[in-house]
Amino acid sequence: MKKIIIADDSFFQRKTLQDILNKLGHESEAVPSGEALLEQLNDSYDCIFLDLLMGGMSGIDVLKELQKRENKIPVVVITADIQKARKEESLELGATAFMNKVVSEDELVSILNNIFK
Repeated sequence: MKKIIIADDSFFQRKTLQDILNKLGHESEAVPSGEALLEQLNDSYDCIFLDLLMGGMSGIDVLKELQKRENKIPVVVITADIQKARKEESLELGATAFMNKVVSEDELVSILNNIFK
């Protein structure tokens, strides 16, 4: 069982991800913003799910801050923004994986298997 934190300003997306992660046997927590993620984040988490397009601090801003903090926790970016440039920027800033919304359970399992192998 892994401990995963989700940052997404959409309650529906947070709940959907938590339901899938819990079904897969993981412990998950969810926060509604990038600011809340940075406040709560500590070494007890095994993975971060991060929405790119949030009010306040964007996912890109969070990735930049995580890079400054020399974050070692894998970050999975989840977004409705399908631009190739956005994906490349996320990966350059340290994201481990990139998923487009709507998240599918199969894709989630595949990404987690790659991260935790």
